[in-house]
Amino acid sequence: MKHNDKISLNESKEPITIDKTDRKILYELDLNGRATYSEIGKKVRLSKQSVKERISNLEKIGIIRQYFALIGVHRMGYTFYRIDMKLQNTTEEKEKYIVNYMLKLPKVISVLKLHGKYDLAVLFLTKDIIETDNNIRDIKWKFNKYIKDTNFSVITTHTRYKYGFLADKKQEDKEVFMGRELADIKLSPVENKVLTILGWDGRIPLTKIAKQLGKSISSIKNAIKNLKNKKVLLGYTTLIATQMLGYLHYKVFINFQNPSEEKERKLEYYFRINPNIIYKTKSLGRSDIECEIIVESVTEFKNIVREMQYQFSDLIRVIDFYLVLDQLDTNYYPV
Repeated sequence: MKHNDKISLNESKEPITIDKTDRKILYELDLNGRATYSEIGKKVRLSKQSVKERISNLEKIGIIRQYFALIGVHRMGYTFYRIDMKLQNTTEEKEKYIVNYMLKLPKVISVLKLHGKYDLAVLFLTKDIIETDNNIRDIKWKFNKYIKDTNFSVITTHTRYKYGFLADKKQEDKEVFMGRELADIKLSPVENKVLTILGWDGRIPLTKIAKQLGKSISSIKNAIKNLKNKKVLLGYTTLIATQMLGYLHYKVFINFQNPSEEKERKLEYYFRINPNIIYKTKSLGRSDIECEIIVESVTEFKNIVREMQYQFSDLIRVIDFYLVLDQLDTNYYPV
């Protein structure tokens, strides 16, 4: 499956207003991108048809961008790495070209459009350091005159929390941990193809997968069961265009002073219970730990950062951040 070539880098227009029921539906789809209309209806107290119509409308206006599977790539020996780039001497058309080129590179998981120290972040999947080096060299050589600065990070741990801010609550047990130790889990050809499809479209009906692969529905169900048993298929979620709803999405980088396991655990617990924090990442690179925060205002973001600095003053030395303007495609298994 290929990424969509028609990427718009225009800034968001006026925020779209949705009601509390739509927000609850988005929250349920974030918990489980494959939840049925009936299952969601029971949670939000609507009929199956009403839920279907609301979801269809959210898809049509672009708030729901994509459904995708959450995949434990480390279980198969893969590692994430990220390149942050500061651009120069570009136009809107040139930036579109650069982004579309990045999306077509081997094993690209996602491209983020940023504001701040960097303009783009490209997240890759690899188990081959040579392939990694080739991607980096390709980018630098092809766009040398447009790249002012780059930063390289290897992601060792990636945890996804749920979008508690949509429903003003946080479910501590609803986190998905992707990393840390590498394993060598083997997949059958069918399991591998099913995982690739679900990585790009987490809500695709099993009948369509079966038809696409020329297999029976029972064999597809069995492949999915095996992927879950191998702890490779970890769940399903939804890419929600929160910027269209007026939210601000920040990527936060934290460096430690006098660290200890106990202090770090307390900070990670804070991440887990805060409804505005949606990701925790550990990497070999620019920071000791990262998190992503979605808020309604700059003031709300400042308050969360200030609270972290006060509560964990004996651990946190420096906090840096940039604003995520847009997330272009997500596929945790682009192989």
